[in-house]
Amino acid sequence: MQEHPHTDKPAQQGVIYAPWEKAFTRILTPFEQFIHRETTSGMLLMGTAILALILANSFMADAYHHLLHIPVAVGIGSWSLSMSLHHWVNDGLMA
Repeated sequence: MQEHPHTDKPAQQGVIYAPWEKAFTRILTPFEQFIHRETTSGMLLMGTAILALILANSFMADAYHHLLHIPVAVGIGSWSLSMSLHHWVNDGLMA
């Protein structure tokens, strides 16, 4: 009986998995474990904060400033919400 590619349990009778699924799972599983660790979000936040400090204090400060003020809109039908990238980060992602 063929094993399920995402677990070590035997697959259900009559279910066939593509040959690439086991290889994909071997690559994806360590990434999933890394993402689900509690320290991952802290490391990501610290890394992006360091990158932002470097960009804001380098010769690319003007480009960084313009990037933060790019308008980003989310809309459904006739309704839309448009704010700068800076506002999206501060109001949405940092909440």
